[in-house]
Amino acid sequence: METNTILQNDSLWSRLQKFSLDSPDVDLPFSKKLAKEENWTLDFTKKAIEEYKKFVYLCCILPDGASPSETVDKVWHMHLMYTQNYWEEFCPEILKRKLHHHPSKGGVTEKSRHKKWFGDTLASYREIFNQDAPQDIWNNNLKPSGLSWFKRLKLVPFFALLLMMTSCLGEVINTLAAMIVLVISIFFLLGFFSWIFGGTITKNPKNGNNTNSDGGSCATTGGSCSGGGSCGGGCGGCGGCGGCGG
Repeated sequence: METNTILQNDSLWSRLQKFSLDSPDVDLPFSKKLAKEENWTLDFTKKAIEEYKKFVYLCCILPDGASPSETVDKVWHMHLMYTQNYWEEFCPEILKRKLHHHPSKGGVTEKSRHKKWFGDTLASYREIFNQDAPQDIWNNNLKPSGLSWFKRLKLVPFFALLLMMTSCLGEVINTLAAMIVLVISIFFLLGFFSWIFGGTITKNPKNGNNTNSDGGSCATTGGSCSGGGSCGGGCGGCGGCGGCGG
């Protein structure tokens, strides 16, 4: 990477380049923890850390400081969590000054101010480092390239389970529907055969004798059929059926 001559001889830049956020004596160093927290690849994380150092450099040399991208801000937030390293080593020994994080106060005016501030930061980046800020780190409209595909893969088991549940529910619904249709069919067949072979019992007004009739109701006198035997079935009806601030 090419930088201008003044920058290469700058003591602050030299200190930043030599400074490592990763402690050599820990199992989960800063870069790996950040990559895990944000689901970034390790290569992308290391690149983001290098851009964080450039951002910090701009903060220190520009009169009005600088505004970070969303990705750079994530690195900064993680570094601020390492309070001892940030306030007792990084600021006093590397930057030789305090560097505070000032979140946005919100509102249209503040948003407009930060938008201009961020544009000025990118312009200063281009001037100081003799190159444009890399899009994958500094473009707030782009998703970090890291493991975004892996996040989507995490949804696969969920959709598979949902599909299985839907399939099972469909089978249950189909089974219940089939049972209901079967029950209705049985009642219909029983009623049909009863109508064909038994009919209903009514009294013939002409001779007073009980006889089979095609009538739709059961009307008996005394509750039993003359000639012995009781009426078979009663006349029952059919059964019912979810800016980043600078």
